[in-house]
Amino acid sequence: MGELTLHTVVLKEGDWWLIQGLEYDFVTLARRLDDVPGEIRRWLYLLAIASRQSGIELFAGYSPAPRRFWQMYEDASPWGDPVPPVNLPEDLDFNPMIEIRLLEQQGEEVPC
Repeated sequence: MGELTLHTVVLKEGDWWLIQGLEYDFVTLARRLDDVPGEIRRWLYLLAIASRQSGIELFAGYSPAPRRFWQMYEDASPWGDPVPPVNLPEDLDFNPMIEIRLLEQQGEEVPC
């Protein structure tokens, strides 16, 4: 699979931060905004290991997120700090970069 950049948009949903993947339609959650990058990295690591153990291609069965999430990404602010790449086992031949954008919702203050 080689190098790949995964784009995600993050928005507040109740007490949780919802993390929506774009190239591959996935959702994961974080309790705190500071936990978002680590949660994305954790999710990718677990998916990669499970895919390898199951003998299926990484992201098999995933499709792109619905267009409304891509629009949210376009409207969102870039994440402040660079997100380190996910270091997966070498035999997976996959070392994704992660681009995160934060959607600031009207009427709600978003901590940074």
